[in-house]
Amino acid sequence: MSKPIADIAVIGAGIIGTCVAERLQHEGKQVILIDRLGPGESCSKGNAGHFATDIILPLANFNTLLSVPKLLLDPMGPLTLRWSYLPQLLPWLMRFTWAAMPHKTKTTIEALKVLNRPSITRFEALLERTSLTELMTQRGALTIYQDPASANKNQQHLELVQQHGVKVEHLTGNQVRELEPSLNQDVKGGLFYPDTAHTVNPYRLVTDLCDCFVQRGGQFKMQNVVDFDFGDPNKVVIKTEEEPILAKEIVIACGAFSKQLVKLIGHSVPLETERGYHLMLPNSGVEVTRPVTSFERSFVMTPMEEGLRLAGTVELAGLEAEENWQRAISLFEHASRILPGLKKDNFETWMGHRPSLPDSLPVVGRSPKEKRAIFAFGHQHLGLTQAAVTADLINEIVFEQPHSVNMEAFAISRF
Repeated sequence: MSKPIADIAVIGAGIIGTCVAERLQHEGKQVILIDRLGPGESCSKGNAGHFATDIILPLANFNTLLSVPKLLLDPMGPLTLRWSYLPQLLPWLMRFTWAAMPHKTKTTIEALKVLNRPSITRFEALLERTSLTELMTQRGALTIYQDPASANKNQQHLELVQQHGVKVEHLTGNQVRELEPSLNQDVKGGLFYPDTAHTVNPYRLVTDLCDCFVQRGGQFKMQNVVDFDFGDPNKVVIKTEEEPILAKEIVIACGAFSKQLVKLIGHSVPLETERGYHLMLPNSGVEVTRPVTSFERSFVMTPMEEGLRLAGTVELAGLEAEENWQRAISLFEHASRILPGLKKDNFETWMGHRPSLPDSLPVVGRSPKEKRAIFAFGHQHLGLTQAAVTADLINEIVFEQPHSVNMEAFAISRF
């Protein structure tokens, strides 16, 4: 008996790949979803849960470059570098520096707006058709200041996002505490972004979405993909450590682990990982009702079903280095400075690999070298935010529909 051939095999069952698989299935395709781990077990499991539609400024910007030397002096600060990894990282850093030039940043902002602005409405549609609407909460988000001078330091950025249509409200310290009474008097003011949202459980968002996909006829296979065979024009042979899987087309959506797979197709991409840590406080002893970001301390606190999640650090160390759990634990000290009575009883730590390209934009589109291969990876800190929109773009590509946006900024040929 001949082996069945799926219409599409999506490789990577994080939030991007799972949204892509669901969208293509919804439009009538027979889809297989493949991951070496279970659904959502990598980066998607431990993110901050924030649909960050307000973030339109790329990580690669001139202000970031100016702040890097100071940030690197603090080993427990929001950004750190394993110096032994520097030789491997240098080519990426050079590209990052070029992408941070003002004329490049303007172009990147426009591309980020394309992916971020429709995020919540696209996710609303996805969650409605999968009966998972309880996983998104729309209460906006706060950025808070402890130093009154921080408002002036952030003024240029604030004006920039307002120019690009991001809705934001200035709040005094008392107004911030009206929204979040648990914050102490050290909070002197803040910004409220009303048009954002968060998920109460990023991991369950992926696993429940995958369950829905399987219940509606999709297949999930926990296998490690090692190679491809495009020799037969009627099928792609996806070679795994177990059995081969056959499909007419493939979508590579493996986040930080996509680099090696696209290399098999003949592409070299400057994909690096920003290792992110979180501290989960199941019995925090305080109440926070929306994502709250500390401007000075550069971390975010998000309320979730399992407790209060503290997240937001960046470590540049590649895929293989051992975890530095002190980076996660140090987040408690930051949070306790603004949340009186905060407890870390039975705390849990986590580390994941954010997939980052130097220009802060993902790769989304067909391979110019193999038309049966489609890419959807490299969404850096914004994978959750951009997942449903990316799935819609992949749907346009698969069904050869006119593109709803200019896709040039996301093409792999830019590298």
